[in-house]
Amino acid sequence: MYDSETLAAVREQLTRATDHEFYADADIDPDAVDSWDAFREIPFTTGEELVADFEADPPTGSLYDGAAMVTFSPMGEDLQPVFDTRGDLEHQAAVNAEVFERAGIEPGDRVINTFGYQLFGTGYVVHRALEELGAEVFPLGPGDSEQAADITHQFDVDALIGNPSFALKVGEAGGEVDTFVGAGEPFTSIPGRREAVKEALGASTATDYFGTRHIMPVAAETEAEDGLHVVTDYAVVEIVDPDTGEVLGTGERGEVVVTHVRKEGIPLIRYRTGDLAELEKRDGELVLPDGVIGRTDERLKVKGVKVYPESIETVLAGFEGLTGEYRIEVDQPETTDRLTIVCEGEAPVDDLRAALGDRLLVTPDEVTLVAELDETGIVDNRY
Repeated sequence: MYDSETLAAVREQLTRATDHEFYADADIDPDAVDSWDAFREIPFTTGEELVADFEADPPTGSLYDGAAMVTFSPMGEDLQPVFDTRGDLEHQAAVNAEVFERAGIEPGDRVINTFGYQLFGTGYVVHRALEELGAEVFPLGPGDSEQAADITHQFDVDALIGNPSFALKVGEAGGEVDTFVGAGEPFTSIPGRREAVKEALGASTATDYFGTRHIMPVAAETEAEDGLHVVTDYAVVEIVDPDTGEVLGTGERGEVVVTHVRKEGIPLIRYRTGDLAELEKRDGELVLPDGVIGRTDERLKVKGVKVYPESIETVLAGFEGLTGEYRIEVDQPETTDRLTIVCEGEAPVDDLRAALGDRLLVTPDEVTLVAELDETGIVDNRY
């Protein structure tokens, strides 16, 4: 599905990546990857392998070779570092600038960026791209929706970038923009969500963007709002059967696997994202027609943060009165996710809620204690 030029770029990336000890056991010979069939013989990379590498050689792991920016991303039960070299930052800025321009943002536009700048660094990556495009950037972060709404009017702001749930809050507070780019949580894969955001903001365009902190971008919509186009300058996307690893054909639903086309810091080869999607070929381009439609594991996103249920167990073990049994409940009564964790046993509720918030990186809206749980696991009532 990709051309020979992309294959040549991937071979160069394989040469860079296999200089790292992390890929030693994979026994990859870049020169032997002379076709896409040969490429698909390369073993997958998993998040578990990355975590093990960080733990074996803390704090940087073996994929570290200097960086211009070090940020962090939830992986496993902890935060793990993400490394971007100066070349990475420049390339990301150029590629994302093109993505945002195709989404309807023009040079000279005033754009509010509501992604966070601290710790995770997504805000910085977006900010640099907007500067590269020639936009005026308002680096507000994900804080005060009323303040953001006021600024849209005071400065005649053209566009807003951030989580769709926060965009709805900005719209409810009276904010108005022409263009919205949403990422960080399910957006267009939720029926009616695009229309709700456009109505709230009075926007003419609202587009979806898919990427992980390690791979930004993977795919993004244009202002035609016609599905997420794979950004082939930055990523090669495959859809595989989550159980067998078999590469699936167009129109088949499976796990998204991504390879960097060009990356120096933490170069990823056939990385299993755990995200669920379908791939379609359209007019010579590869498109995720419905965006990301779910997860292939029990990991879930709440308020834009990935929540790992396994990490709850280690928190509960620190409280003597708890049995370790729990249930996660997620709903969306209005426009924002609501997270409730029901635990079996007794414990100081405020202390437990704080401990869960520290571990999950998102504080539960409610922690409920019961003498006996009749159901455990995850109950997700959002979609």
